[in-house]
Amino acid sequence: MFELLPIVRRIVRRLPGIGQTVGAAPANIARRTIVVALGLCLLASFSLARAADLVGVRQDGHEITAGDIPGWKIVYFGYTHCPDICPTSLQSITSALETLGPIGERITPVFVTVDPERDTPAVVAQYISYFHPRMIGLSPHPDQLPELARAWRVKYTRVDLKDGDYAVDHTATIFLTDPSGAIVARYPHDLDGEALANRIRTTMLTR
Repeated sequence: MFELLPIVRRIVRRLPGIGQTVGAAPANIARRTIVVALGLCLLASFSLARAADLVGVRQDGHEITAGDIPGWKIVYFGYTHCPDICPTSLQSITSALETLGPIGERITPVFVTVDPERDTPAVVAQYISYFHPRMIGLSPHPDQLPELARAWRVKYTRVDLKDGDYAVDHTATIFLTDPSGAIVARYPHDLDGEALANRIRTTMLTR
C-alpha cells in the first residue's frame, strides 16, 4: 500500500497535459482529475480490511464454521499454558469490554488456542471461565490451525523446553472485526483495559 502512491504520481506526471497549471486545456484538466481519482480509488482498495473467518470447536463441544459468531468480535490467539502475556491480554480485553458499557455489549470476545494438542475444549472452557463471562473459546482441529493462522496472519512456533515440556511462541495481537468479518483494527497486547477501551471506542465510532 505504501509503495503505490509514488507509482501513481509518476503515472500522473507522465500523461500528456499533466503538470500544466496555467492555461491548461479543459480536456487535460479533466484527464488529470480522472487519473488522480482512479489512483486514489486504487490506493483505497489496497487499504481495505481483510475478512477472516473463525473455525474450530467451542468450549461447549460444538463445532463452528465461518459466520457462526455474528456481530463485532475481539479476537486473541494464545494458549492456556502461556505464563503471562495471554492471561494479561485476556484480562485487558475483559476490563475493556466492561469499561465500554453498552458498546462493549455489542462485542463478543473470542479466544483461539494455537496449542490444540493440549487445549481441548474442556481445558479451554476452564481457562476462559476466569475472564469475561461471554468469552467464546475455540480449539481448532490440528489440520485447521495452519490455514486459520495464515488467514489472520498469526505466527506460532513450538519451543521445546529442557524439562520435556514445551511452550508456544505466537503473535500476541488483539484483533477487532466488524459484523462483516473484516479485521478493522489490530491492537498491541500490552494495552491496559482503559487504553484498549479507548482504542476500541475510537475504531467503532469511525465505522
